[in-house]
Amino acid sequence: MINKIVVSICIFGLELSNAFAQNDLKTNANITHVTVFRSQAQITRLASIDANEGLYNVIFDKLSPYINMNSVEVKADQAITILSVMNRNQYLNKEEKPESIKLMEDSLESLNASLADFKADKETILFQKELMLANKNVGSNQTGVKTDELEDLITLYHKKLNEFKTDWFRLTKLENKYTEIKQKLSQQLAEYNNGQLQLTNEIVVSIKANRELQNAKMELGYLVSNVGWQPFYDIRVKDTKSPVNIMCKAKITQGTGEDWKNVMLKLTTANPAEGGNKPELQTNWLRFYEPIDYNANLRKPMSAAPQMQRLKSEQDVAESVGMASVAETAINTEFIVNTPYSIPSDNAPHSVDLNVLSLLAEYIYQAVPRLEKDVFVTARVAANDLVNNLQGEANVYFDGTFTGNTYINSTAEDTLTLSLGIDKRIQVERKKLKEFSSKSFFGNTKTESNTWEVIIRNTRKESIKILLEDQVPVSTDKEIEVKITDAGNASVENESGKLKWIFNVAPEQSQTAKFSFEVKYPKDKKINSY
Repeated sequence: MINKIVVSICIFGLELSNAFAQNDLKTNANITHVTVFRSQAQITRLASIDANEGLYNVIFDKLSPYINMNSVEVKADQAITILSVMNRNQYLNKEEKPESIKLMEDSLESLNASLADFKADKETILFQKELMLANKNVGSNQTGVKTDELEDLITLYHKKLNEFKTDWFRLTKLENKYTEIKQKLSQQLAEYNNGQLQLTNEIVVSIKANRELQNAKMELGYLVSNVGWQPFYDIRVKDTKSPVNIMCKAKITQGTGEDWKNVMLKLTTANPAEGGNKPELQTNWLRFYEPIDYNANLRKPMSAAPQMQRLKSEQDVAESVGMASVAETAINTEFIVNTPYSIPSDNAPHSVDLNVLSLLAEYIYQAVPRLEKDVFVTARVAANDLVNNLQGEANVYFDGTFTGNTYINSTAEDTLTLSLGIDKRIQVERKKLKEFSSKSFFGNTKTESNTWEVIIRNTRKESIKILLEDQVPVSTDKEIEVKITDAGNASVENESGKLKWIFNVAPEQSQTAKFSFEVKYPKDKKINSY
C-alpha cells in the first residue's frame, strides 16, 4: 500500500512538473562580453529564442552563485514583452563534466582499487611469513630429525622466503608507481576543481511573445563577484641607444564558477562597489551633550540595503594602442581588448595583452657607493606618454636578459624613472683618504676631518652618463657642527646632506669625485658613526 502511495506521489509530481514546464524555454545563452572591474565583472549573455505567440518562462541556467541580483538586467527584441524576472535554485541539475575529466576520475578510481589490492596482497605475504616462521620446529625431543629431512626443510624455507621477498618487492614497486600516477591525477583534478562550483543558480524571465519568434534575441546582464584584475608590465630595452618598449598587460583572476570561452573583454579601472555619489555636507548642529541610550538603537528597525548604483558615462573617442583600444571616460579608463580570450574559472591568474608603447628615453647610470657598490641603469621617459600610468609590477629585460623586477607608480611628475638593472661593466670604488683625514682637539672641542674619494671606471666600449650620489652627515644638535670644506664641484642639498655629481665617462676611462667635511663636537661626548 505504501509503495502504491509513493508511486502515485511520484507520478503526480512528474505530471505537475510537466504541466509547469510546458511553457519553459531553456536557453543556450553563451557569454559573449565581459567587463572586468577591479573586484567584480559585468557578464553579458546572448540567447536566441524560437517560440509561438504566447506566454513563456525563459530560463537562463547554470549561472554563478556570486551574482548580485540587484544588477540583473534583461533586454529583448521588440516582439518580446518582458513581464517579470526572478531568481531560483535548481538543485536537480547535474553539471556535465568534460570527457577528459571523466576519464581522469575513472582512472583515479581504478588506481585506488589497485592500490587497495596491493595492500591486501602485502598483508597476506606478511601473514604467511609469520605463520611459517611460527611453526619452524621439526621432529621431537625424543626422535630428532633426519639429515635429509632437515635439508629438504631448509630448501623449502629458503624457497618460500625468496618468493615472499620477490612478491613483496614487486608489489612495492607497483604500489610506488601507481601512487605517483595517482598524485599527478589528483593534482590535475584539483586544478580543474579549483573554481568549479555547483551551478544551481537560475534566472527565470517571464515573457510574452507578441508573434511567432524565430531566432529572437534576448540579452542577460549581471554583476558577479569573486573576480578582478591587476595591471603588470614587461619592460624591454635592447640597449641604451634604443627606445624603451613597455608592454602593459592584465592579470585576470576569476572563480565565478562560469568559464569564459572566446569572450570579448573590456577592462576598466572603475569599481561599482564604491558607488558614484558625491557626499553632501549636512548642517553641523551644536547642542548640549545628552547621554546615549544604546538600547534604543537595538529597538530601531533595520533599513533595507540600498541598491547598487550603475555607473553610466559617455566615453571619449577610443585611441587604438596595440592589442587594446583605450577609452578615457569622465571617471575611469577602459581597455577594450581587440582579441577574444578564454579564461576558465580556476582562481589562477591569466595574462591578457593590452598595449605596447615604444618610448624615447634618456638613459643614465646611477650609483650610490656609500650603500651599494653596483651601478644601476635607469631610463627616464615622459610620464604623459604612459597610458594612464596604471600602478603595477614590472618585469625588466635589458639586452635580452631578465634583470629583475621593478614597480611603476602613478605619478603627477613630468618624467618617470625606470630601473633596468645592474651593469657590472661599470665599477665604482669608494674609499676614505687617511692622509687627508684627522682628529684634533682644541680646548673642550674635538674636530674630525674626513676626506672621501670615489673612482668610477667605465670598461665599456662606449661613453656613459652617470649620476653619482653621496652624502655628509646632518646635525640634529646645536653642539654638533658639520661643515663641508670641499664639495668637489657637487651640487649640495643642505637639508639632507646629499651630494650629487653628473659625469660623462669616456670608454675605458675613469672619473674621480672627492669631497671633504669636518665635524666638531664636545670632546667629553660621543656621537654616532657616520
